Amino acid sequence: MCITNAGARADDAATLQRLEAKIQQLEERHENEIKTLQAEVKRLRKQKPVATAAAAPSPATEPPRSALLPPGLPPPAVPAKVLMTYDRGYHFGFSDATGDNTVELFGRLQVDTGGYTGYTPGPETLDRKGLSDGVDLRRARIGVIGTFMSDWHYAFVYDFGNSSDSSSINNALASANSSTSPTTSNTFLSGVENAFITYNGFYSHGQQFPVAFDFGIMDVPWTMEEATSSNDLMFMERSSAQVIATTFGGGDFRSAIDVRSNNDRYWLGAYLTGPNSGDLHTAGASCNTGTVAVTPGTPCVTSAQMTGNGPQLAFLARGAYQLIQQKDATFHVGFNYANLFDPSIGPNLQAVSLSDRPELRIDPTSFLTTGNIPARGGQVFGAEVAATYKNFFAQGEYYHYVVDTRAAVPTSPGNLQGGVAGPTLNFDGGYLQASYSIGGVRHYDPTRGAYTGVIPEAPLAPGTSGWGALEFATRFTVINLNSPYLTTAVLGPAYSAPGVFTGGTTTYGGGKETSYGIGLNWYPNLNMKFMLDYEHVVVDNPQFFGGPNYRGATVDWIAARTQLVF
Repeated sequence: MCITNAGARADDAATLQRLEAKIQQLEERHENEIKTLQAEVKRLRKQKPVATAAAAPSPATEPPRSALLPPGLPPPAVPAKVLMTYDRGYHFGFSDATGDNTVELFGRLQVDTGGYTGYTPGPETLDRKGLSDGVDLRRARIGVIGTFMSDWHYAFVYDFGNSSDSSSINNALASANSSTSPTTSNTFLSGVENAFITYNGFYSHGQQFPVAFDFGIMDVPWTMEEATSSNDLMFMERSSAQVIATTFGGGDFRSAIDVRSNNDRYWLGAYLTGPNSGDLHTAGASCNTGTVAVTPGTPCVTSAQMTGNGPQLAFLARGAYQLIQQKDATFHVGFNYANLFDPSIGPNLQAVSLSDRPELRIDPTSFLTTGNIPARGGQVFGAEVAATYKNFFAQGEYYHYVVDTRAAVPTSPGNLQGGVAGPTLNFDGGYLQASYSIGGVRHYDPTRGAYTGVIPEAPLAPGTSGWGALEFATRFTVINLNSPYLTTAVLGPAYSAPGVFTGGTTTYGGGKETSYGIGLNWYPNLNMKFMLDYEHVVVDNPQFFGGPNYRGATVDWIAARTQLVF
């Protein structure tokens, strides 16, 4: 045994000597090359131009200057470099020689096709109309992203798609078929999905507690599902429970200013959010025809007769932490909080509206909808959890929604102002989804505090045996928006239950939705994805508690998505 150990140590010593000798040779070679280059630089600097009448120092050794460059500033570094970077798909772009200034192209195309294989409406549901099958250009985004002076980042992305990510009626694309003038309505079409700048210098310079600041129009990464890029979603649409939560000031197309911080384990962010891009900022500053001093249809003559309400404002916060972060296993927990302290959904509409379609955007019909609730504010309290183990992934979120209402609103329907403090409405919702992947796994992304899509281990490429990765998924969603206070008897004549053409005073809310879904996703490579989903959705909305389904529906749908990103 001793002889064997001694021999092994001798072999190790010999190996170390050979490696050290090799390193020394490389260092000597590089040192010689550096000396050669330095000598060449000195020789070129000593060279003089051909003699001329003026023996002044030749400007030929100085880099060319632009006529527009202010005095005292150095010329830009050249030459430019071509970039190919990865961020949920490969981006093509350009950089200067230092890499501190970049311009990268960004694109996202998602084309959906689907149909409703089963549909059973309640007796008083939306005039018992059918649901339309078809094709939907869900997202068609093009833009530029990049870096300026290394510490500043920017993004400008325009969406030509025709359906919104948020449930808010004020979403930039909520009225895709509307031709309403922007001077008369707050639902004018605007496709600006991202237009923001970020200061990231505290990350770049290695501060102990790094922070970043964002300002502009952005996709607010509030809730775990929203922090997950739409490129990486497990299902074609986010859960209805999550979409309802974004009504309180989250989602994309959202104006916001924020501060956030993260490392490889924690993620923290706080946001002050405003209206969506395309909303009129004067939407709330209109004549209050609900006051005694003003006759409907006549102009306001004093400031006291104006509503004084500006655009919607909210405060959002999110925190998350990776309790376990290992190669084959992770465990994630987090919280979400929102305070909608200035609700506004349009002229004379100081209200909150909660609604969503049955987790598919092919047909615009929303069975889950509360109508416009006269409101003083609202809050959301949320919890998130996720875990991975090898090829298995699971994620879930729970939300508790609170709406502080205004009761006895003394106006006709459509003008939701005035009144007194009303009852507090409490709703609940959540989802749980899980998947098993073959040929790749999901990874934790610390910059967003969420997980990526499945990254193929062997992407499909000509001349290789790679075929990408498959993901088998399932999801359960439940959300209850029913309340005994959602009646005109409590909230006043201004409130009108949606989707009902008789018996509006006796309906009890927005409905309870329960959905069961399965899906299959194929990831050929990092820039493409194909999805196939099926869901069974039940929306129950009784005329009285414990009664039969009055204006809900049972819906079965199947749909597919083709996705290309760069």
